[in-house]
Amino acid sequence: MQELEFISGIAVVALYVALIALVIYLIRAIKRIVSAVDNINSTIDNIESKVDHITTKTEPLIENSLLITNDIKEISSNLKIQSAKINGIVDTVKDTTDSIVDFEQKVQREVETNVFDALNMVSAVSKGIKSFLNVLSGSKNGSVPRKKIKSYETEEDLY
Repeated sequence: MQELEFISGIAVVALYVALIALVIYLIRAIKRIVSAVDNINSTIDNIESKVDHITTKTEPLIENSLLITNDIKEISSNLKIQSAKINGIVDTVKDTTDSIVDFEQKVQREVETNVFDALNMVSAVSKGIKSFLNVLSGSKNGSVPRKKIKSYETEEDLY
């Protein structure tokens, strides 16, 4: 039995040695993990400081872009209003122009009619006066002078 105790003692010592080696390995692994976590924490802190720096620089840009966006909205709404006004003015000018053209055509028709009537009347009067003067003075244009028609007072005078 002594041998069995001796073997079991050696086995216990071997187990303790293996346990000590395992603990040493775990300590090294934990140190590496702690070192990696510290490295990750420092990287995160570095990123956080850069993000804070970027955030402080971008806040005015964001505020300015919001102001610009509001200004653009206001300008576009004003442009829409002005465009509607201009369309109204253009329609009014078009209607006025059409009205003026219609009026001009109506006046032109009336004036032409009256002028042509007046010219015809003047032409007729001048022809009448010319004919009257020709009859009074004899024929100047080479036609045979007309004989005076004798007027008879009764039918008996005719025979």
